[in-house]
Amino acid sequence: MNTILNLGSMAASTGLLAAGLIFAYGVWLGHRDTGWRAAQGVLAAVMLGGVLPFMVIQWFPALLSYDSRNLASLFLTAALNIVGVLVAFLPWLVAVNWLEVLRREDPRT
Repeated sequence: MNTILNLGSMAASTGLLAAGLIFAYGVWLGHRDTGWRAAQGVLAAVMLGGVLPFMVIQWFPALLSYDSRNLASLFLTAALNIVGVLVAFLPWLVAVNWLEVLRREDPRT
């Protein structure tokens, strides 16, 4: 399993885009401080997604001895891939949550 922290991945790039967009939306609405907190939350989700492989390897050292002939090992690898895809969407989930918070604070609505 590759455990390199890769901030050039598509998930990290779109997470950084989400952080910038939610901050810009907060500034546009006149809630710069809330927009900044939202961007920090999205960036924290990006960092969690980047650091998660390191934590998984520490918790499950059996992943280092992957055996493709073992059925349990195949299921574990498939589960990790599914969790990886879900974690890739975590920054966007956080951004949408903050979007709702910013929309509720907007006095124009």
